[in-house]
Amino acid sequence: MVSGMDRYFQITRCFRDEDLRQDRQPEFTQIDLEMSFVDRQRVMTLAAGVAQTLFKDVVDLDPTSIPVMSYAQAMERFGVDAPDLRFGLELRNLGELEAV
Repeated sequence: MVSGMDRYFQITRCFRDEDLRQDRQPEFTQIDLEMSFVDRQRVMTLAAGVAQTLFKDVVDLDPTSIPVMSYAQAMERFGVDAPDLRFGLELRNLGELEAV
C-alpha cells in the first residue's frame, strides 16, 4: 500500500469511456477504497461509515443504517442487480394463479 498505510479512500470524479446508454450518465463521482488484507464485512462496514459521514457532513442527513441486499435477493425481488428502491416495484410470481 501507499506509504505504509493499510487503507485509505478518495473521492474522485470519473468519466465513463464506454458506450453511453440512457440509464448512465457520462460523468459521476465515486468513493474509491484501497485496503489490504480485509474481508467482505470489513469493506462493507468501512464503506457504510464513509457514506454515513459524508451524508451527515455534506447534506446534513443522518442515515442510521444503509440497507444491504445480496445479488440473489436483488435479482429475485426486482429482476436487476441495481434496483431503484424509491418506488417499491418488486416482481411478483403469478405462476400459481389460474387462467380465467
